[in-house]
Amino acid sequence: MDLGLESRDLPKASRTLLFPGPIAPLSHFGVTLLRHVLITGLRAAFHHLGLPLPEQAPVRIYRLRLYLDTGALRILLQSRSEGDTEGDEVLGALIDPAGCSRAARSASRLRGALWFHRTRLRLGRFPAPQPASPLPIHSDPAQMWRVTRQTLTELLPTLCDAFLAEIVASTTRRRQRFRGIPTPPCLGPEAWKWVEEKNARLAFLGAPDPLVSSWENSGTVPKRDKKTISLVTKVPVHPLRGRFREHYRAALNAFRSQYEVLGESAVRRNILERQSDAYFLPFDLAGDLAAPSRPAWLDDAIASNRKEYEALQSAPSPPELLSGEPEELTGSSASEQWDASPLYPMP
Repeated sequence: MDLGLESRDLPKASRTLLFPGPIAPLSHFGVTLLRHVLITGLRAAFHHLGLPLPEQAPVRIYRLRLYLDTGALRILLQSRSEGDTEGDEVLGALIDPAGCSRAARSASRLRGALWFHRTRLRLGRFPAPQPASPLPIHSDPAQMWRVTRQTLTELLPTLCDAFLAEIVASTTRRRQRFRGIPTPPCLGPEAWKWVEEKNARLAFLGAPDPLVSSWENSGTVPKRDKKTISLVTKVPVHPLRGRFREHYRAALNAFRSQYEVLGESAVRRNILERQSDAYFLPFDLAGDLAAPSRPAWLDDAIASNRKEYEALQSAPSPPELLSGEPEELTGSSASEQWDASPLYPMP
């Protein structure tokens, strides 16, 4: 059975839930790593909410940005009985967090799950990712890759809870708009602290790409000029919204420390020409950096991917909602806004 009218009105793809606003292109490793984390988070969230689990990632990559795919999610969340609105509610929360719920009442099972996890997540603690000491560069490369993957595995429970928090918050905020309650855009805790000139943890702020350092270790912290501050003037903090964006950045710091040593090892063993080449492999093939000799396909793949990435560095950011119209080929946002992307309000 088709979902309701609201789901048919949604855009074809969206990144508004996690990364709204102008955002820089991700490296090929970064965007495929995010896809891996996102499908894990979706499966965990849908399990907690009693929804069917996706077998494949319902996402699309456009100009090296990751979008949730409305069509794939619609098929997955098809209503299972007449009057069943839970699929429609969750689809709207995932694709259109800025919108308004149109259902008079959520399905009781979904309503109970949302209440439980909203309480659990608000009262619980989101642990800050802690980087482990990387193995020495002379370690066995295969063991280095296993430790790198293990680091990611240990970070996933926090990231899955953070992703669930975004769905819960988005659903709640859409219901508030349905009831006529003013629900303005908001910021996550660390972005809000930075705006308010409090003691923000800069490791939680930055681009969602391991190729790029967080604000803690880079020179890309935006200035507190009128243009930046006007973006977030009087924007409130939300206890759950923005959690994934901030914790994913912190998790990348921990993961990056392990992965960079593997890249340095690959350079020493003549697998890579330079350490940054490691970020122009897809995540699923990064284990080949532990190979005893350079794979035949490696050089061409890295050169092609780096060329695409560098070309997009000088191109505008595509919109956060994709409708399939031709104007999306040109984008709409200037690259000078990319450094401030962790401050962009969450709808």
